Amino acid sequence: MFRLVLVLFYLSFSFHAQADTSVGLEAYKNGEYKIATSELFPLAKQGNSVAQLYMGHIYREGQGKPLDYKQSAYWYLQAAKQGNVKAQSFIGLYFADGIGVKQDLQLASHWLELAAEAGDPAAQNSFASMLKNGLGQKTDYSKAAIWYEKAAQQGHPIAQRNLGRLYEKGRGVTANTIRAYAWFKVASEQGNTYSTQDMRQLRAKMTEIQIQSGDELAKTLPKR
Repeated sequence: MFRLVLVLFYLSFSFHAQADTSVGLEAYKNGEYKIATSELFPLAKQGNSVAQLYMGHIYREGQGKPLDYKQSAYWYLQAAKQGNVKAQSFIGLYFADGIGVKQDLQLASHWLELAAEAGDPAAQNSFASMLKNGLGQKTDYSKAAIWYEKAAQQGHPIAQRNLGRLYEKGRGVTANTIRAYAWFKVASEQGNTYSTQDMRQLRAKMTEIQIQSGDELAKTLPKR
């Protein structure tokens, strides 16, 4: 009986904690940052991970509070420790670039991997790049390709371009000009200008049959 009451208590607390953020999140969405801050800051101090995430955003952008990367990093880290996936992705990037914290590539890799495993496409792309470049761990093109693929399959255009480059160079995957072209094309169609350049350069080396095959393959690839 005690366990049931305890479970119901936590479920109720979780529901109300989430509901309590609604006013602040709506204000943030509408650009009313002072109202958002006044609503979210107390909740963040109480341990609400969603409020902590948005306080990280507020300090990062200087919206409703003066721009302060250290405070932004602090709130992202608090939320990340509670399993907030978006916060894990942001704090991972902060540790990678030394934003608001001392640069630590191993911690960056740790947080990005957690967010990547939870399915966040931006984190999957960033973690793959760390694997590809040997940042915080040994270089591993094969693992990098796997994570780029996961993000690319969710329509992440930067990951699609990065995966295309691996197929073009044959790093971590078997070289495949048609697949490289197709990933460049779908990323380009989503506004990635670097992919547009890659596609044009690769297209100049391809036969008409290869281009046609690449165009058909690109139609099957995901977009956001």
